[in-house]
Amino acid sequence: MKCHQRIIREEAALVDPRSPQPSLAGCVVEPVALAEAERVILRYEWLRSMPTNPRGAYGLRDPSGSLAGVVCFGVGGGSNARLISGEPWRDRTICLERGACVHWAHPHAGSFLVARACAAAARDYGWRVFYAYSDEAAGEIGTIYQACNWRYIGQSVGRGSRFRSAFISPDGERITSKAWRALRRREGGVSQDQMFAQGWQRDRAVEKHKYVGFYGPRDERRRAERDCRYPPLDYPKRSSAAMPVTRPL
Repeated sequence: MKCHQRIIREEAALVDPRSPQPSLAGCVVEPVALAEAERVILRYEWLRSMPTNPRGAYGLRDPSGSLAGVVCFGVGGGSNARLISGEPWRDRTICLERGACVHWAHPHAGSFLVARACAAAARDYGWRVFYAYSDEAAGEIGTIYQACNWRYIGQSVGRGSRFRSAFISPDGERITSKAWRALRRREGGVSQDQMFAQGWQRDRAVEKHKYVGFYGPRDERRRAERDCRYPPLDYPKRSSAAMPVTRPL
């Protein structure tokens, strides 16, 4: 099964045929402006949105200077999510919230970008603990984080359930709870009961997979990894991933 971002890239290639990068030789990873990162995220990333409170972005440039991919870092959904290695590391813990590569990027551009962007962010911002999610709703199992040797710490970390809310429209479109809240806001703050009266139904989706990577000077990196509150688990396999839901509105 293909992840949703691969489907997006294949669709983009039909409109703009371009040969993939033959190699990553000469490519560099460097800070980029949020506005530049946003152009890639809105076109290629499944959620089609930037983080609510972005703290930095890095891009992968080919030898010609073209942007082949970006990652965006932010504080994530809440402060407790940053307690992966305990309170002493909270302020040095950051979420890789968004990431995408363009349709002509090298097949290994994603892992190349993530590894180097996190190393650069550790140097530039002092972050040591990096975490990210992969969503089965988008056909993701975290292949890039596995390729970067990140620690897999499971699903429903800190939530107590493998499932989270999803919603199905009267036309049968299944969306995430985040997209559901955004839709209600766009409708002027309509209540859940009003939405259900229109034919919407509540469903449930499998919780996201969570990965953790440690970067920075070796001694600090090792201490942060030693203090991690979650043991490493076996990586999930592609065959276990659920079918993707419709891309969020």
